[in-house]
Amino acid sequence: MNRGIFFIWIVVLCSKVIWGSNSLVDTKIVGGTLQLTFSENIKANDIRYFVISKSGFTKYVYDIKNAYLPQGKTHRYSYFDIQAFRIGQYRPNILRVVIESTNIIKKKYTISHRLLKIPILSKKSSHKYIKRTFSEKYRKKRKKIIGNGFKVVIDAGHGGRDNGASCCSLHEKQFTLSMAYNLKKRLEKKGYTVYMTRHNDTYISLIERTKYANKKEADIFVSIHINAAPKRKVDKLSGIEIFYLSLDNVHFKGKTIVYKGKTVYYKDSFALMTDKKKISLSRRLGQKVQRGMNKSIKKGYRSLVSKLKRSDFWVLTGTKMPTILVETGYITNKRDRKRLTSRYYKNLVVKGIVDGIDSYFGL
Repeated sequence: MNRGIFFIWIVVLCSKVIWGSNSLVDTKIVGGTLQLTFSENIKANDIRYFVISKSGFTKYVYDIKNAYLPQGKTHRYSYFDIQAFRIGQYRPNILRVVIESTNIIKKKYTISHRLLKIPILSKKSSHKYIKRTFSEKYRKKRKKIIGNGFKVVIDAGHGGRDNGASCCSLHEKQFTLSMAYNLKKRLEKKGYTVYMTRHNDTYISLIERTKYANKKEADIFVSIHINAAPKRKVDKLSGIEIFYLSLDNVHFKGKTIVYKGKTVYYKDSFALMTDKKKISLSRRLGQKVQRGMNKSIKKGYRSLVSKLKRSDFWVLTGTKMPTILVETGYITNKRDRKRLTSRYYKNLVVKGIVDGIDSYFGL
C-alpha cells in the first residue's frame, strides 16, 4: 500500500455555531479532485484561498463563507500522496478545508452552481505514480472498504511450538497474544476494522502472517513482541523498541524477494513491498506509536527507554502496507520483566499504541 494517507474528519472548532441553510450535503473524489456539494449555489467571492509552505509539505487552505456542516456528519477517505486533510467549522459562518500535500498543486479550484471542485493531486502524481504502483483491480477493491473504517492487522508474535523469548518460566507468546487481544478490543471500540494473524496458541509461519495481511488489504500492520538480550548484555538492554523496514539486507533476485532460499513474491507485489512510500509511512507510523507509548507509560512509570530502529524482519519486508514491529520490553531485564507481568503496564502499552495509531490516521 505504497501511498500517502488522505483522510477527512469533521470537527466543530467553534462552540456557538449557527447552522445555516447552505450546508455540505455530499463529498466524493473523482479523478484526483475533491468534490464538495452544497445545498445552495456557491459564489466566487465566498471563497478565500491561501497557501502555507511547511518543511516537507504544503498546506492548501480554503475558507468558504456562509457554508456549514450538518451536525454529526463524518467522512473518511484514503488517497495517494496526501499527508492529511481536515474540514471543520472554523467560524460560525466559515467552513474551512485544509489539505496537506507533499506535491505541488498548481490549480486552485472551480465552482459550478452548488459544486466546489478542489484538486488534491498534481497531474504527475495522479497518473504516473498510480499507474506504476497499483493495478486497476487493486484500486477498485480499495474503494469498497473506504467507508468501513481503517483496516488494521495485529500480529501476536510467535505461538504454538515457537515460544519466542523466554525467561524465568515466562514465554513471549503468552504476553503477545493477550496484548494483541487488548489492542483489538480498544481499536474496534473506536471503529477500526481489526484482524489478528492468530487467535490462540497456534504456530503461524511468518510468510503466512504477511500473506494474510496482504489478502485483507490492511491499511497498517502492527506486530507485537517481547525482547530478550544475550547473557552478556542482560543488565544493559531494556525498554521499548519499535522497528520499521530497512532494505539493506533484503535479498533480491531480479524483481522478486528471496526469503530463506525461497522466492516468495512476484511482479506488482515486489513494487508495493519495497516502495519508498511504504517505508516512509512505516517510519511515520513508528514515530506516532513511539510518542503515544512514551506519553502513556510515563504517566505510571517515571523512567522509560524507547527507540525507533530499522530492520529487515520478514513481517516488515513481506507486507504491502505500512508496518511496524513493537518490542514492548525485555523479558531478560528484571525491571522490564516485572512491568510486563503487570496488567497496569500492559494496559498503558496498548493504550499508547492505540493513541499512536489514532494520531497516524489523524483521528
